[in-house]
Amino acid sequence: MFPLDLFLTAVILSLAVLIYTMGGFGGGSIFLAILVLSGLAPSQAAIGSLLFNILSTGVSFTRWKIYLEKKFTLFVAGSIPFSFIGGLLSLTISEYILKLVMGLVIAGSGLFTLVSRKPLANIRVNIIHIILIGCFIGFIAGLTGIGGGVYLAPILLLSGISNPKTTAATTTFFIFSNSLAGLLARAETIPLAFQNPTLFILTPVVVASAIIGGQIGSRKLNQENLRRVISVILIGIGLFIIFY
Repeated sequence: MFPLDLFLTAVILSLAVLIYTMGGFGGGSIFLAILVLSGLAPSQAAIGSLLFNILSTGVSFTRWKIYLEKKFTLFVAGSIPFSFIGGLLSLTISEYILKLVMGLVIAGSGLFTLVSRKPLANIRVNIIHIILIGCFIGFIAGLTGIGGGVYLAPILLLSGISNPKTTAATTTFFIFSNSLAGLLARAETIPLAFQNPTLFILTPVVVASAIIGGQIGSRKLNQENLRRVISVILIGIGLFIIFY
């Protein structure tokens, strides 16, 4: 397999960041695939994926933050420690089964979100509920090795806990926090990733695209169109996981 040309890599990466940040996501799994195809070693690509996830969500969150309810920041209180536990248990489960189930769940929840004009329920949550949901999402994220935003978004939308814009703001904050924790846990390997100049060159592309994507999603799209964008992203991620 020949690596992608750097210009083509930048174009594909820019489009991915733009689309994902429009819906309040980071794009970590797609970033990983793009960086591997660009010729980076898997260990370098993994660090680059986390870094780009932090940059894309951190930058786009400057646009989304006006829609974030403060109590929803507590999702990370349970997610971060339980993602560690899930990560430990993942070593005992078949990777193929995890990948298949994960892809089907994400794509299925995206499809339900797309076709459901209204939430399936109308649930009201308190702080304890939020922390417990965070624990569950963190555990599943650690178990499957993918950011919890793709699990959190359909839960928030289908349960009626929040509207699409609050959901996008919450998932952006959630992904940023968990990705930052993941990168800090691998702090000693960060210099390894930057031995290749590709990450330096692509970083401005991620930042600029995240600014535009966050602006479009938070200011230009209405609630209904944003729900559709989130749904399509979830379906795309699910199918990507199954077939990649």
